[in-house]
Amino acid sequence: MSEEEFRRNLREWIKNNAPPSLAGKRILFDTVEFDNYEELRAWQRKLYEAGYLGITWPKEYGGQGLDPIYEAIAYEEFIRAGLPYGRSLGSIGLMVVAPAILNHGNEEQKRKYLPRILRAEDIWCQGFSEPSAGSDLASIKTRAEEKGEYFIINGQKIWSSYAHLANYMILLARTGEDRYRGLTMFIVDMKQEGIKVSPIQQITGKSEFNSIYLQNVIVPKSNIIGSIGDGWKVAMTVLNHERFAVGITLLFSAKISLEYLKERAKIKGISLDIEELEDKIEGLYSFYERLLNKLRKGNIIESESAILKLVASELLQSVYELAVIKFDLNEIMNEKWYIGMLSSRGRTIAAGTSEILRNLIGERILKLPK
Repeated sequence: MSEEEFRRNLREWIKNNAPPSLAGKRILFDTVEFDNYEELRAWQRKLYEAGYLGITWPKEYGGQGLDPIYEAIAYEEFIRAGLPYGRSLGSIGLMVVAPAILNHGNEEQKRKYLPRILRAEDIWCQGFSEPSAGSDLASIKTRAEEKGEYFIINGQKIWSSYAHLANYMILLARTGEDRYRGLTMFIVDMKQEGIKVSPIQQITGKSEFNSIYLQNVIVPKSNIIGSIGDGWKVAMTVLNHERFAVGITLLFSAKISLEYLKERAKIKGISLDIEELEDKIEGLYSFYERLLNKLRKGNIIESESAILKLVASELLQSVYELAVIKFDLNEIMNEKWYIGMLSSRGRTIAAGTSEILRNLIGERILKLPK
């Protein structure tokens, strides 16, 4: 199937199947106000049944076996329609866990977990960041002690999205003293004894994030993704994939939000000086098209995903900040610009802070000294 045919079919499917309660979100962060989790799960199952989830995954695990370019097109079209895709309730399973298992997991893990992720039968959370190790992920202290055929894990994780709903967690823990080779990635059953989840109230008023406390949690060796000591390698696979997917979402959200900002400013009779902002967004879109060409040639997107995510997140924040500066309070509240303004700040932290991404770009792409 050609890209044009895939895009045309997808647009027609969206037109005929989008639930009115979920469609047309002008501001990406409207989804933080949507609490009907069962409807979100039903929507994800509908996407899966239509063949629009797991687009690049092998068919034997429930995917479509298509090239990555088709997944990028799906992100574009669902975001244009204001619909959840690859984010919200199923985001950790789809964007974080699946790449880890597909690239590093064993056959049993792939067959056990991947189809259930696609069908929204399992909700996952991510146990990476800690109170003293967020941006510096290699400094985590949560420890997994080997005891025969299992590990006993103790520690704390923070900023874990949907941990209060999750039945599984992908967890990075320390199994050795070496900064990088002393890390291992685990699959943890969230419903077992020894796990306590405490919601964190956000500035938006919601509590999507959580702290997770682990006390003598037992995890069998069969739940290791990769091998003991491979945790850093698995984490980097996850982060590259997550940054690319998040970057696409933020880029198109910035474009759509800026278009809407112009519409509302025209209605309100407000003049905007946005030429520079428009140029920056179009420039980033050109860079994104270069990445798509890499995908068409069968190449892998690695460190370039950091550029896409870094610039897109800061541009999106600029759009919402401009709206809050230019509009009156009624407009800000009625059109929910305040949600975007508050939530967009977190997008410069998630999947790597802007500071960390600048260091990564400097070291890996520009080859600057540390």
